[in-house]
Amino acid sequence: MNKSNKITICACASRTFIDKEKVALLATAASEAGYDVEVVSDLCELCQDKDEKVHEIAKTTIVACYKKAVRSLMAFVDEDNITSLDLRSGNLGNVLEGLDIKSVPASADSKWQNKIASFKKKLGEDAWYPAIDKDLCAECGKCFEFCPFGVYEMIDDRVRVVNPRNCKNNCPACARSCPSSAIVFAKYDRSPINGGEEIQELAVKQGTKEVYGASLREKLAQRREGVKLRK
Repeated sequence: MNKSNKITICACASRTFIDKEKVALLATAASEAGYDVEVVSDLCELCQDKDEKVHEIAKTTIVACYKKAVRSLMAFVDEDNITSLDLRSGNLGNVLEGLDIKSVPASADSKWQNKIASFKKKLGEDAWYPAIDKDLCAECGKCFEFCPFGVYEMIDDRVRVVNPRNCKNNCPACARSCPSSAIVFAKYDRSPINGGEEIQELAVKQGTKEVYGASLREKLAQRREGVKLRK
């Protein structure tokens, strides 16, 4: 299973989906087992910024969110050959088994606990944007037509997330409009939009027009306010 002796663990610092104590315990166990371990604050943010670091991360075993979410995020930075393990589901034992780690310490090393505690929490401002599952995307362009914020562009008849920072934080409306269920928001709280396999998102597609209208009204209001300020 192991891609190398290097492991990158995402602490998802600004959200509560991944148990921070389990991150610290895993980092401790992996270090003691001889792995080269790095814990990052927010893999979504690194991919959003297209930080050069993500290409090194792609060479490691990534322990983070649901596998579909991680695969889609890394595809956003043109990294398609990755190995990942799911810590978001909460089963630390499965992750340890995937890393072939037999011995688990009774408690986490304070070094890792302190590192995780030092990560800045960007509540309501953390990286939030759609990633596209290439295996499911039909290139229909509905997300491009739907989004009022210019997150998507059509390039050579293929839809692309070009302006991730334009996305409205915590809004997954475009994913609900996708007929192929190809749009993933890793930080959303329900599956399958967040990449999880369990179906939790039920009967919500009917609200996309209302969400779209509200988002568009807010955008227009912001533009009007900007005009007033310039005057």
